[in-house]
Amino acid sequence: MTVKDVAQFMLKELNKKGSLPQVGLVDIIKEKFGDEFVFETTHGTLTIDRKVIREFNKIKNKDIIWDKDGCCWSYI
Repeated sequence: MTVKDVAQFMLKELNKKGSLPQVGLVDIIKEKFGDEFVFETTHGTLTIDRKVIREFNKIKNKDIIWDKDGCCWSYI
């Protein structure tokens, strides 16, 4: 599996659901793709690896935004 595979998975999920909350997604990515696509912050929180986020940002449409308050990606 590659970073691009994970980013494409995220985009598919977003298209299916209309929004993509980060909560829970990190666990799915870890289980489905492996530990190399997530990391633990200094606060002990598991999050999506930055290289995955960068790739996702490259392949997503411009009408997909990060909603900081809702901690999710969604369409504008």
